[in-house]
Amino acid sequence: MKKELKIIIWAHVALVVYLLYLCFDLLTLIPDDMFSDALLDVEINPSPNSPKLNKPAIIPKIIHQTYKTNDVPEIWKQGQQACINLHSDYQYILWTDEMAREFISKEFSWFLETWDNYKYPIQRADAIRYFVLYHFGGIYIDLDDGCKRKLDPLLTVPAFVRKTIPTGVSNDVMGSVPNHPFFLKVIQNLEKYQRNWFVPYLTIMISTGPLFLSLIWKQYKRWGVPEAGKVRIMMPEHYKGNRYSYFAIASGSSWHMGDANFIKGLGDHLVLAVIGGFLLAIVILAAEYLFYCWVTSNSFKKMINKIISIMWSIFMGFLRFLHLDKFLTKDSLSTCNSSIGGGHDYNELLPTHKDDKQSNLSSMFNILGHQAKIKRRTRKDSNLPIEIDLLDKLSDETVVIEDNNNNKSTDSLLSPINDINEQLHSTPPSSPSHITQPLLDSETINRMNDEIV
Repeated sequence: MKKELKIIIWAHVALVVYLLYLCFDLLTLIPDDMFSDALLDVEINPSPNSPKLNKPAIIPKIIHQTYKTNDVPEIWKQGQQACINLHSDYQYILWTDEMAREFISKEFSWFLETWDNYKYPIQRADAIRYFVLYHFGGIYIDLDDGCKRKLDPLLTVPAFVRKTIPTGVSNDVMGSVPNHPFFLKVIQNLEKYQRNWFVPYLTIMISTGPLFLSLIWKQYKRWGVPEAGKVRIMMPEHYKGNRYSYFAIASGSSWHMGDANFIKGLGDHLVLAVIGGFLLAIVILAAEYLFYCWVTSNSFKKMINKIISIMWSIFMGFLRFLHLDKFLTKDSLSTCNSSIGGGHDYNELLPTHKDDKQSNLSSMFNILGHQAKIKRRTRKDSNLPIEIDLLDKLSDETVVIEDNNNNKSTDSLLSPINDINEQLHSTPPSSPSHITQPLLDSETINRMNDEIV
């Protein structure tokens, strides 16, 4: 498997793991476990002889609603007035934008910067309902939810929200005692979830809307909560659509934009949405294949080498500007000293003008690497090595010695060869490196002298 393909595969694995990490709470919404916390019918619709009637109300009798001004649209006035008329013993508060900001600046000043930075007004309308429920307690109701019956049975639990379709909870009807730990967790996470997802509908839903509330609710109950901290769930049949339901719903969702209508429209055209998803996946796979072909091409490698060369030039130029390049050169020489010649000083192996004979001999032994025989491949396409005797090659008449330095004399050129012969002749017979024949005989040396001259 090519290195580039391995990198692409591991990049995909890392991306999948990261997406799973981001979407973990969202995935936990798939299993619907709300029935364990559901408000029972005997609690919602108690009979006259039911002992539940004797259960005391613990949620304050306060109804909260929000709008930008006191001038509520005509389409919602009937439902608003129905809630007021049915609950004459309740305190009613309509939170306008001005009142809401003043309340936040006074009671929750740490959140004021986030409040002002919200891009969409509906985000502030969502946020204020969480703060007032935590601070005052009571029941929050959207203006498009008109009351059909008294809310007193809902006051007997510490907190409640309603189930939405297909999964999760909604924030259009909620109730709580003051300082409930669930709504404390909600307001503490508002800053963390303030992100721009580039699509208005997603940004609103995830930052302050029902999806945000559902995620916090899942996190809140993950490790269990005491009975006093439970959040009960109002089921859809108790919310609307039945004779005993609490609310009658008018036209709402005034904050929806074109993107919201498009996303909701996908549910009405599910087959087209699935086909479009497959086509998008094919396009992505084709783009990745083209990217892989480009990465494995020579042009990409040349581009990478060019980029590395440019970056290295910039780096060296920066070092020269700071006069640090000389330190880098010294470090390189010290590295060579420790790696060449088994720890010998690198300067000893370099030619010097003081002793040309010794320097040439050192150069020749550097070429030989202190080995009389080396192994090389016979061809580029072969992995089978052959053994080459360097001493025989040097004494071969076909060996051509070329002097690239015009200023060097012929004597200095041949001096390493003569010196090697002398040293080899002077080697004692007991030495394991003793060679009985000279490296180059005198006839060969004379012939080489004639050719060079």
